[in-house]
Amino acid sequence: MKVVKFGGASVKDAKGIKNLKIVLSKIGYKNTVLVISAMGKMTNAFELLVEGYLDKGNSINFNNQLNQIQDYHINIIKEIFIGENPDIYRDVMDIFIELKNFLEQNKQNEYDFVYDQVVSYGELLSTKICSAYLSETGIENKWVDSRRIIKTNSNFRQARVDWDKTCALLKKEIDNSGLSITQGFIAGDDKGNTTTLGREGSDYSAAIIAYCLQADEVQIFKDVPGVLN
Repeated sequence: MKVVKFGGASVKDAKGIKNLKIVLSKIGYKNTVLVISAMGKMTNAFELLVEGYLDKGNSINFNNQLNQIQDYHINIIKEIFIGENPDIYRDVMDIFIELKNFLEQNKQNEYDFVYDQVVSYGELLSTKICSAYLSETGIENKWVDSRRIIKTNSNFRQARVDWDKTCALLKKEIDNSGLSITQGFIAGDDKGNTTTLGREGSDYSAAIIAYCLQADEVQIFKDVPGVLN
């Protein structure tokens, strides 16, 4: 087994997502877990959304930020999918509805808690879009919610991994024969809350998965010039 991780800059636009397929076609994708970060600078964008949300007197900036995030993902969908209303469009809009419902119903003002619940949508959106594109172009895959397979305590923004639970769930949920796609950076506690593993935590997610599944290798792709080993 191998774990392959793509950073956000590598899937920041339609060209990057198309390149994802090219890379997988070259390196192979059987018995593989693909870990993907939020697209481009979306983590930064969601952080600004959290700040605007908690600043109750700044509703105009908050709404503008939310609209910009939504438009960013919808525009990528329009570039890489054929047809006016592909299934992924509805899936992505459902994710935004879920996000908006949380923002409307949430009663907590603790920054770290709100941060984890909101910023995590960047990874959910990117993996949904990438998974759908790969499926449409002939690479079958299983989308896996990392909040259900990487379990942590409730120390929001710096969650500690429960290794026994995580390893057991990964071995149960990951298909050893095909390609599984999941999110970096995000996890979940036993109360159903989303947690995160620390800023830039997607590489750590890949390492967690590789350790639990006893993978032979981890390959990390970043949009940088040259090669680092």
